Amino acid sequence: MKKWVSIVVASCVGIVLAFSGTGFTQTRAPYVLGFTLDMTGLRAELAKPMKSGALIRIDEINGAGGVNGHQLKAIFYDGESTPVKNVQNVKRLIEVDKAVALMGFSAVDASMASVQTAEEAKILLYSGSPSIVTGRPPKKWMFTVVPDQRVASIPILIKNLMARGSKKIAYIYIDTAMGNLGIAAFKWSCEKLNITPAITEKYAPGAVDISPQLAHIKASGADGLLISGNLADTVRVIKTARDLGIEYPIVSDYAVVGPEFITLSGKYGEGIVTTSLKTLVAEELPDSDSQKKVCMDLYNKYTKQFGPFSLYAGHTWDQVNMVAMALGKIDPKLDPAKEKDLEVIRAEVRDNLEKLKGVVGQNGIFNYSETDHIGLAEGCYIPVAVEKGKWRLYKGK
Repeated sequence: MKKWVSIVVASCVGIVLAFSGTGFTQTRAPYVLGFTLDMTGLRAELAKPMKSGALIRIDEINGAGGVNGHQLKAIFYDGESTPVKNVQNVKRLIEVDKAVALMGFSAVDASMASVQTAEEAKILLYSGSPSIVTGRPPKKWMFTVVPDQRVASIPILIKNLMARGSKKIAYIYIDTAMGNLGIAAFKWSCEKLNITPAITEKYAPGAVDISPQLAHIKASGADGLLISGNLADTVRVIKTARDLGIEYPIVSDYAVVGPEFITLSGKYGEGIVTTSLKTLVAEELPDSDSQKKVCMDLYNKYTKQFGPFSLYAGHTWDQVNMVAMALGKIDPKLDPAKEKDLEVIRAEVRDNLEKLKGVVGQNGIFNYSETDHIGLAEGCYIPVAVEKGKWRLYKGK
């Protein structure tokens, strides 16, 4: 009887050890990834694919055992397409949810409004918009996965118009942080390419009537038009331009790429050229392309679960992928549920991210450094066009 009791006691101790973390297994607090995405408002069409892209990569990582024995836990808040609400979300993610990193940020103004809060809390703000300008010293705690317009859109689109015969290029942009970065990139690109713009115009977000600006453009003698704007605004500009009789080539900054543009623009979208990360046209990439495998994997999983691919899924996929890589280099014993350990984790995630080199992602091949928090080079984005109601790799001039 004593022997039987001893066996039972020993077995119970073994069970306790197994579940307490001192035996065969250990239950560890998850690494919280905090996302603020504009699920409602003017930019609502971006949030759903960004959330989906994040969850695809999180499920892959958690299915493979997580990071350092910790699962990844995503928390999503609605930024409501306003900087103020995004800042409120950031504060909650830092103070209440104890996130190890701040992610999402589908708009430049949301990123820029939130960066001071992130800097003060010493936590990574990982933007999903072109919030950092090539050549400018980056803020310590802000990184992005999206190349800015100087690298990935404006000069490529100007060259596209020039190759199609345009000599007098007009530019119209939305009066937001993204649009203001766009006009700066446009002027910079024109200087680099030694061309003189025909005219530049701007419009307010959500403007119902953009015909006065387009009438000025039509009267300027322009023979090519470049647009920077949100999805719905850009479609409105294109429709108005065509209805006013502007027949020459129109190209758009990369904020419009996705299935929603094709649905919303209808016949007006046919032939519109923009730029995109390669995943949008993954099937058309040559087998020799070093990104094809990674791009095809996300493309297939996304389209199987959610329908037509949206490039915004690639932004959060890259964010999760590289934050997980940065987390993988920290001490597994650091407990994100403990305040002091969390401070160390946040700091080391930032430092480790800065050291990542040659990471094959959806937006390109990343090489971060102390002076480069974009990590992407010209050529990471490629021209694409709407052909018969589908985004295709642009194969024109």
